[in-house]
Formats: sequence, C-alpha cells, structure tokens
Amino acid sequence: MRLQSIVSTSEESATGTDDEYVVLGGGHVGSEVARHLRAAGNAVTVVDETHDPTDLPGVRGDPTDRRTLDRAGITDATTVVVAMPDDGRSLLVAGLVRARFGVADVRVLVRTPDRCDLVADAGYEPICATTALSEAVVADLERLREVA
Repeated sequence: MRLQSIVSTSEESATGTDDEYVVLGGGHVGSEVARHLRAAGNAVTVVDETHDPTDLPGVRGDPTDRRTLDRAGITDATTVVVAMPDDGRSLLVAGLVRARFGVADVRVLVRTPDRCDLVADAGYEPICATTALSEAVVADLERLREVA
C-alpha cells in the first residue's frame, strides 16, 4: 500500500502549476479531501449524489454517469480522486474516468487493505483509508505515551 500526498506543496504552487482536482463521491472522506485540497490553494470540484454546492464547488449527480462527469468538467482535471463508499464501485468509476475522459492521474480511495494490490494492478494509485487511519491512531498514541 502506497500513501502519497495529493496536495500540492507550496513550492509546486509557487511554480504556477494549474492543478485541477475532481473528487468523485462526497461523503465524509471525499468532502474532507476536497476541503484540504482547496485549503492548499487548488481548484477542486466535487461530484456526488448528495453534494451541496454552497459548501464546496461541485455538481450534484451520480459519479458513474458520464453526463454528470461532463457537467463537472472532468476533462480539465489533472487528478481525479475516486472516493466512493464501495471499493468495487470505486474501481469501476476509475475505469470510466480513464477510458472515457482520458484522465491520467486517478487516485482510488480503498477501504479494505486487501484490495490495494487489485487497484494498483489495474493501473490506479490506491490510497488505503484503513491503513492511513490506523497508522495515524498508532502514531498519536505513541506520541502521547512519549509526553506522559
């Protein structure tokens, strides 16, 4: 499992990169990813069936529907983050994004660690939510132990 940051560093932003991110699947995780990307100065569009555009820029609609993705301007995206609530659906959406819209950089949120290799073998960058969360909790517990 690889976990790499998708947020542009200030050095990258200073060089004038015009990264545009599309986050497919809002929910708690997708919305937080979008907020962090936006706070780092990136253009972000969220696509989700329950999306509230007053909170974050985006489109309310089904991320598996190519017309919804067209409305969201997915062809302008430099990176797409697929954060659907189901790993299988995420992989299908990632395939749609790459095949129909030609987006080269597709990151897929994986909720079950055993599926990271499957996602990577399919040619997408997996981001394992379970592993990232568990590592953060352990690191926080170790830090608290050192302080005590």
